[in-house]
Amino acid sequence: MTALAEQGTPRAAQGYAGGRRDVVIDTQPKGDTAATVAIASISDQDWYVSRTHGVYHIPACAKGEPYALLLLTSRGDVIDLGDNRRFPFTITAREIADDLLQDLHDHGIFVCAGARPSPDELAAAAARRDAYYHRLIGEGDTMWARGHSYREISDLHRRAAIALGVEREWAYVPMKLSECPACGEKVKSGVAVCKHCHAILDAEKAAQHGLGPAGRESPAKAVADSNAEPPAAKQPERKK
Repeated sequence: MTALAEQGTPRAAQGYAGGRRDVVIDTQPKGDTAATVAIASISDQDWYVSRTHGVYHIPACAKGEPYALLLLTSRGDVIDLGDNRRFPFTITAREIADDLLQDLHDHGIFVCAGARPSPDELAAAAARRDAYYHRLIGEGDTMWARGHSYREISDLHRRAAIALGVEREWAYVPMKLSECPACGEKVKSGVAVCKHCHAILDAEKAAQHGLGPAGRESPAKAVADSNAEPPAAKQPERKK
């Protein structure tokens, strides 16, 4: 995306006057020229946006927190005029913010009016995000009805359903499996015992459920105990 040219980046206008080529550069900043601009995010996803003047990381909103914040300052860039001529210029923080958020507004990311987002701004961002997620869920239902194909459902559609707690067959997320170090078969992560070779994968958890060596008797001891004679019954004492 090259939206900076549309968002107020200086442009070079070339013309000829008296047989000489003149290059006119518009270096006046457009819009808000505040030194610092705050971007707030209520998205649970990290976003990385790359531009010629830097790579920007919009952090995910941590669980239990109302929002995550990114502070932007102005950056410098250059215009290549040709013939080894370069013209440096400054991009304001607001211009950078507007450029970064072109496609992220629907995900609950916005530019704060002040240093921190207000409750009204957070509520509006949440409503905008939820409306977008509902549209994605509707799209997912339509695509699923056409042929029940998981291939047509994107991760964005699944994320929307999971974020809103909406149960859909097409939003199924396969459980992550890991390899058993003993036999190499796939098992669920965090299990105590491998269901294929019965190797103990988590001794502490296995012991809690009586599955490990610490939680049950060895087979040899169990056989020996079963073959042992039961203790003789205690005879009642006779009164003298």
